[in-house]
Amino acid sequence: MSRIGLQMYTLRDFTKTPDDFKATLKKVADIGIENVQITPPGFFTIEETAKLLKDNGLKADSVFRSTGKVVDTIEQAKRDAEILGVDVLRTDSIPSELRNDADGYRRYAEIMNAEGRACKAAGLRYIYHFHAFEWISFGDIRGIDILLDETDPDAVFFQPDVFWLTNAGTEASVSLKMFKGRAFFMHVKDYAIRKLEGKIEDVPFHFASVGTGNLNWPGIIKTADEMGIERFVIEQDMCEGDPFAAVRLSFDNLNKMGIK
Repeated sequence: MSRIGLQMYTLRDFTKTPDDFKATLKKVADIGIENVQITPPGFFTIEETAKLLKDNGLKADSVFRSTGKVVDTIEQAKRDAEILGVDVLRTDSIPSELRNDADGYRRYAEIMNAEGRACKAAGLRYIYHFHAFEWISFGDIRGIDILLDETDPDAVFFQPDVFWLTNAGTEASVSLKMFKGRAFFMHVKDYAIRKLEGKIEDVPFHFASVGTGNLNWPGIIKTADEMGIERFVIEQDMCEGDPFAAVRLSFDNLNKMGIK
């Protein structure tokens, strides 16, 4: 199975109707993608989604549950995971009301522990996808440090994103090492600077296809391999031009870098 995946959020504008959803899955498969991070749309059941994926030679890599809702829906999540043939549950970001201070991050770490342990008991691996705002400093500690240090390493895992590691002011190939033993999937997109059209303080950074920006890909891939990263998941929050072309370019460039 390929080590390259795709977060379908990248193509969200092309999955709003049943016909568009079906056509998009075919286009994704035609690019060469085999694995997708997907949340079934409201107009298809989990069973119908699983069949559509199979019909296109695609495989989901996880199920999704919103943060704070994992424990209460764990039995349904386990059933959905069995239907999709996966053992990973993704969740989203720390709620805004808990982002203001270190105590809020500590309260969220407790929530993550409860959710992670519920997933572990159900045979699922629980992963949190951070962005850049978790790197906020509260004097002698950052939000991300609290989430790492105060969660159970056997139950709570993370999905690093090299764009957001860079946006947080770190060298991604180095800061990735913080998650050794706590990560098996990784989001990949490039960090590009575009033409300045306003104040010099308004740095015009953009989400770009892998290999078309300024990230240190040899270093990132070396670190990822040393960490045992299983999958490089393409995700572009926004695309310049045709999103399908952007995904294909990331896929092709990852192949050229030795990720198959």
